[in-house]
Amino acid sequence: MNIETDDIGYIIDEDNIYTCSKQSSNNIICKKYTITETSCTSNNIGKLFIEDEKISICLNYSNKEYSVKLDEANNGNYVLYKSSTTNEIFGTSNNKPYVIVTVNENSVILNSKYSNGLKYVYINKEGSSVSSMYRIMNKGNSCPKNGNSSVIMEENILELECDNGICSEP
Repeated sequence: MNIETDDIGYIIDEDNIYTCSKQSSNNIICKKYTITETSCTSNNIGKLFIEDEKISICLNYSNKEYSVKLDEANNGNYVLYKSSTTNEIFGTSNNKPYVIVTVNENSVILNSKYSNGLKYVYINKEGSSVSSMYRIMNKGNSCPKNGNSSVIMEENILELECDNGICSEP
């Protein structure tokens, strides 16, 4: 069974999971997807995996896992790093290695219309919990701090310049 959508990314319905990507003809093609991964590693960035019977997306892997479970508590906008999977599905490249994705319990979708009204998008790379790692910081969010001090940990903030949801460091 095929689905029709204008969304790029992973879509989960009651019975199936699909990857939907833009083809060279600008048509969006969806294919049935089977989750084979059981953890987030440097080899499966951009892929879904199952851990503790829950579906998660591997956002990045750099000496440690950066992933988020697809559930209502983690709904929001995150940044996904490039890999062969994200290149194929979301259109990342060496020049633009990040994409903004909206995560919810039923999908991980390219957010090509994201705008915070600023020139740059800011990401909390470390977060205070696993679900806030690589999450986009919105106005009013606290910057990452060193423990209980008021010292902002600038090394944990990633600044990106984005166009249609595909991003690079300035």
